[in-house]
Amino acid sequence: MKNKNLLDQFFLVDENLVKEMALVAKIEKDDTIMEIGAGRGIVTKEIAKKAGKVIAIEIDKKFKDDLQKLPGNVEIIFGNALDFIIKKKVDKLIGSLPSSIVEPLMLRLPKADFKMAVFLIPLKFLRKIDKGYFSVYLKTDLINKIDKSAFSPQPKTNWALVKIEKKEDPLKEKDYKRFIEKYIYEHPSSKLKNSLTEAVIKISSFFGKKLTKNEARKIIFACAAKEDLERSPERFRDYSDISSCLLGVLETKTLR
Repeated sequence: MKNKNLLDQFFLVDENLVKEMALVAKIEKDDTIMEIGAGRGIVTKEIAKKAGKVIAIEIDKKFKDDLQKLPGNVEIIFGNALDFIIKKKVDKLIGSLPSSIVEPLMLRLPKADFKMAVFLIPLKFLRKIDKGYFSVYLKTDLINKIDKSAFSPQPKTNWALVKIEKKEDPLKEKDYKRFIEKYIYEHPSSKLKNSLTEAVIKISSFFGKKLTKNEARKIIFACAAKEDLERSPERFRDYSDISSCLLGVLETKTLR
């Protein structure tokens, strides 16, 4: 009978990749780093050489003896990283993320207080986190595709090394399309027609004239199906087509 990897754990064993992660993170001596999934402490040792402090989070207490041997600038926390990602203010996040934690962790990142994250994730998640909800809040750069042989036990699929940073406020960058999408996701209890109406009214003044509610509604119903507008927003749905349409109407028909 085969042993099941109940915690979905795959440990990084490629030393060159460990060093690459630290290099991508541009760790400085004053940085506080949170490592998600410390395991035996292989990555932890490398980042502890450069960082001021490392908060190493590990859910599996069987690694307690290994982790207690780490340098004094490492704080070890045994628990679920999802419980700490928003509570702790850090400069950078580093970790090798199993499939079970990728989506719930990414959903928390917009509210987390950090400057940069460097993660290893299963390659299949790369496309998903580069669109929709995630892309509204986070900028994801693919650094490298990683062969599954870099891990033990060896996973079934290849992985990706990614760098993630928070995006600036969309209005500050005059990114009105992203503002519309962000407004949708930040009002999950409203019907889509209501959040879109409010978003369009808010940005219409940037195009020369503030729209009335009725004017905004006409534009919205021209860009989305009625049945969709009567629903509440879906966290994992991509609203870029609707926001592009709305922005196009504002730019060409209203209000220059």
